[in-house]
Amino acid sequence: MRKSLLFLATALFFSANALADVTINITRSLNYDAQKSRVSYKTINNIVRIFSWKIDFNKDLRKGDKFILVGNHGSAPKAIIYISGKKRIAVFSYIDKRGQLGYYDINGKTLYSSFLRAPLKYKRISSKFQYRRYHPILKTYRPHRAVDYAANHGTPVRTVANGIIKRREYIGALGNAIYISHGTNYVTVYAHLSKFAYGIRVGSKVKKGKVIGFVGSTGRSTGAHLHYELHYKNKRRNPLTWHLPKQKKVAKSDLKRFQNRARAILRNL
Repeated sequence: MRKSLLFLATALFFSANALADVTINITRSLNYDAQKSRVSYKTINNIVRIFSWKIDFNKDLRKGDKFILVGNHGSAPKAIIYISGKKRIAVFSYIDKRGQLGYYDINGKTLYSSFLRAPLKYKRISSKFQYRRYHPILKTYRPHRAVDYAANHGTPVRTVANGIIKRREYIGALGNAIYISHGTNYVTVYAHLSKFAYGIRVGSKVKKGKVIGFVGSTGRSTGAHLHYELHYKNKRRNPLTWHLPKQKKVAKSDLKRFQNRARAILRNL
């Protein structure tokens, strides 16, 4: 009898511990403070992967910010909430009909958006992604791991997805160029711009479709066009054929139940 009670008490302890909330209080960095709170590396990586669409972890985190992990704080908490002053970003776990676990906001959408297939209205594609192309200026064959869109000088160029500006400067052969990170895996590059749009600075957060610059011919260029690159995990990919991520949503049949659970979690914080 005593052994049974001891087993039950132990089971209840670990069950309660598994469901307990964990708060990561930022004093130095997410990695440092999460480890102090005994949060696993896998969970830390998941937090970075999910929130990198909204947070620049190198610049946005401040002392006093916090991440709250609700429920099982293994690699798959029931909810993860980021709080910074009056700002709050909350995501909640949901398993779709394929059995895949994902994190969605209170509206039942992932923090990442779908990608636009092209960043501007263009006349034609003047040069495709290829590993051996004759360069009209250098007079030699070399890789062209990008797509060139011919367009009128001054045509607005738009970011293809939500992201954070990582570079905005004149870069040699690329001329006026902008690098935008989208989450942890994707980076897009927009080059030969005539000028940058007002307010576009390093660290700026941009939404899909926002004008970031205008078509030009700066750098090593023979005429007005946009040089556009797509990087995935630090490798250049063909923007015309690469399978781009699409925003996911909670199934309509599950949305009400999902939102009720999410609201209950927020009320109990």
